[in-house]
Amino acid sequence: MQDNIDFLPFITGSFAKPASENPTVMMIEAAYRYHSINARYLNCEVEPMHLADAIKGAKAMGWIGFNCSIPHKIAVVPYLDELGSSARLIGAVNTVVRRGDLWIGENTDGKGFLKALEIIEDPKGKCITIFGAGGAARAIAVELALAILIL
Repeated sequence: MQDNIDFLPFITGSFAKPASENPTVMMIEAAYRYHSINARYLNCEVEPMHLADAIKGAKAMGWIGFNCSIPHKIAVVPYLDELGSSARLIGAVNTVVRRGDLWIGENTDGKGFLKALEIIEDPKGKCITIFGAGGAARAIAVELALAILIL
């Protein structure tokens, strides 16, 4: 028998309303298993009026981070200690990570799109049309602008 079995996994998850349609739990749990990470990812349906309590609960239970989805991406901002540069520019958060005692809001929506785009096309010098005006479209627009200016 192994002497170093750890029955206390890291906890991560998602706060959303609705939550039952979010397949992220399957992807993240599979990644944890593949990489032998002792962690769990929980989909949590959180009513907007209970967001502050959900964050307090995550902190109290030692979660290492969580994702925010509809309708919490903007509402979560006042409960965080800091915002990463993309979240600050976009004005919305989809990922919260714990760094020491600080809870940092990030936005990875646009970064994911940009990474996928760069596989097939370098956006520098291109004219790009975005269809949509929601949070993901805003995140994509910011990341594209940064990539075009910085590349």
